[in-house]
Amino acid sequence: MATPPPLADLLFPSRDATFASIIRELSERETGPAADNLVSNEDSYPRVAAEVARLCPPGQVYLGVGPDQNFTILAHTKPRLAFVMDYRRRNLLLHLVHKALFTLSTNRVAYLTRLTARRPGRLASDPSADDLVTAFSEAKFDRRLLETTQAEMAAILQPLGVLTEPEWKPLATIQAKLAGPGMNARFLALPMYPTLGKLVRTRDRQGAPAHLLASEDRYQFVRELQQGDRLIPLVGDFSRPPSLSKVGDWLRAHSLRLALLYVSDVEFFLIRAGRFASYVESLAGLPWAEGAQVVRTSTREIAHPDRTPGDSSTTVLQSIAMFLKLARSGAIKTVEDLFPR
Repeated sequence: MATPPPLADLLFPSRDATFASIIRELSERETGPAADNLVSNEDSYPRVAAEVARLCPPGQVYLGVGPDQNFTILAHTKPRLAFVMDYRRRNLLLHLVHKALFTLSTNRVAYLTRLTARRPGRLASDPSADDLVTAFSEAKFDRRLLETTQAEMAAILQPLGVLTEPEWKPLATIQAKLAGPGMNARFLALPMYPTLGKLVRTRDRQGAPAHLLASEDRYQFVRELQQGDRLIPLVGDFSRPPSLSKVGDWLRAHSLRLALLYVSDVEFFLIRAGRFASYVESLAGLPWAEGAQVVRTSTREIAHPDRTPGDSSTTVLQSIAMFLKLARSGAIKTVEDLFPR
């Protein structure tokens, strides 16, 4: 059997095929408000980490939505390629901030130093999640470090050719909004949502540290994806068939298959808007790997056996084959049907 070509040769077979060109090819026009969603509002997504690692076929493709939670979920999925699609162009800017930070930072401490613009006290060579959160919570914000990091990021991002001239200022604003509160950064700065520090400390349902930043190995896996331009942010809307069909056609053209779809609570809005059926048909048209899974979250408090006491949300895993079978048979009519007990 012939050895398959390296992924880089598939993604970038010519000088015209670049990280920026793939973003342009697969992205759609922005369809929603240009709001900031800089940190996940889901405190439950790390809970499914062990199930994701056990059930998802590695070495395939990941497709997700939203901000930073994707890094943790895909680190447990171990894909060879990842896409994060969101209807907001600012989500793409956020992921470019992270791309630059991962590229610049050789380890978790360096990453958090740049992300939070804080220099921690002395840390062990392989600090725990608790060690990291404590050290960076105690460190003081350093504006000069923020400005230095912004210059470093520009040097990384400018050659990629993704950003337009007017986007550099909002990109710097996004970085500053994350750095200012540091480990206390949270969704919309509202106290009902988890802080970055709480998320880093969250464990899976088996009690193991689950967040990306709780493990140096997981951090290095995602960093390698970022350095190889294999974590690609897109502008697209899960409710509009062209967004998913473009990705599906591209994957088939490159003989790639999806192993995991992370949809957050997007399906809640699709059901409410009457767009769920078209979304299901779009998913059915994607190339799926054997054993592929979907991860979804209810950000409402629901009674569910997988709900962890104290969490404000509930995240579950389901095989994509079972989901499509139920959805196409008409068995899913309400949001509650997405979370069978």
